[in-house]
Amino acid sequence: MDIAVLVKQSLDVQELRVDQDTGKIYIEDAPTKAGDIELNATEEAVRLKEKLGGKAIAIMLSTWGSSGKRQKEAREALTRVLAMGLDGAVLIMGEGAEKGDTYVIAKALAGEIRDKFRLVLAAEGSEDNFSGLLPARLAAELGWPYVAYATAIEVEGDYVKVTRSLEDFEEVVKVKLPAVISVTQEINKPRVPKLVEIVKAKKKPMDQKDFSPPVEPKLVIRELKVPKVERKQIVIEGDVEEAAEKLIQALKEEGVL
Repeated sequence: MDIAVLVKQSLDVQELRVDQDTGKIYIEDAPTKAGDIELNATEEAVRLKEKLGGKAIAIMLSTWGSSGKRQKEAREALTRVLAMGLDGAVLIMGEGAEKGDTYVIAKALAGEIRDKFRLVLAAEGSEDNFSGLLPARLAAELGWPYVAYATAIEVEGDYVKVTRSLEDFEEVVKVKLPAVISVTQEINKPRVPKLVEIVKAKKKPMDQKDFSPPVEPKLVIRELKVPKVERKQIVIEGDVEEAAEKLIQALKEEGVL
């Protein structure tokens, strides 16, 4: 069974710089990488491939521009997941991709996935914006069932049994393949590739394709900025017991307790 793993080129949010006066985010300067939950999706794809056979391929549609810097980062991110055991990768990037909303990206990915794969694994949300919309939109474009928040996946013939984590309980569902499933970080612990696996990953096939917008976007992002938060600058003084009582009282007054 061939599996596609959606790997987003996410901004490294730990490295983002923000103008404290205007809230502007310097996105162009921020490095990108494969998101942490994409590593969980990769690990699960490799585990299923090792058990069931077939191939597992990473698919990335880069939306942070097509400069040499972004292209290098995208290929490094894909090499990271290839080193974990995926068989190959497809990198889609080009002019206009940075303006693509989820509607555009899902249609473009559907064209790459349809008739080639039986299962698509994705993160429950990306590391930079965590909208969690893309897997559901992709499933709708493909006409496949979609299951979110998977913490365990078992393939049984033409069906896949998924344990999904909801707020206060777990739910076990079974859907017919082909299907799209988004996973949580609780599903597994991603393996750490050895040096020899990283070296081998650089020799695995990575097919780069030009992005061509299949439709016009329905959503246009005009500006990204960090909301300004005014701190109350409250200083609590006293010995430990006195300070603790004052802190509790202050939290109650704020409605936190």
